[in-house]
Amino acid sequence: DLVHVVKTYDPSLPPVVGDEYKLQQVFLNLLINAYTAMPDGGELNIASHAMDGQVCASISDTGMGIPATHLSRIFDPFFTTKDVGEGTGLGLSISYGLIEQHGGTIEVESEPGEGARFVVRLPMAPASFT
Repeated sequence: DLVHVVKTYDPSLPPVVGDEYKLQQVFLNLLINAYTAMPDGGELNIASHAMDGQVCASISDTGMGIPATHLSRIFDPFFTTKDVGEGTGLGLSISYGLIEQHGGTIEVESEPGEGARFVVRLPMAPASFT
């Protein structure tokens, strides 16, 4: 089914210092998870902004959401809610570690039946870098 993508990017985002490929891996994983959470279609929102010395990127979906009992384990290695053979349970764990390596954080908010929202926060590049 159709997934409608809504992009709200801040055109004046400051740069961050990081490994482009590792950060791409994180965002690709979050996008794939959001897409698979909406098997009947829905809306995928991607947004970015700068705040308090950080560049923030959020990916939210209108999918099935994550049960509260799973939220505390969502970044644990090998934790998955997917069927056997569908996923390894490593994507979010690896993503969490990669964001930490970049001095950032990744958080999740979700209500069952109302989708999920992942927010990645990365430190802005020092002024001497730009």
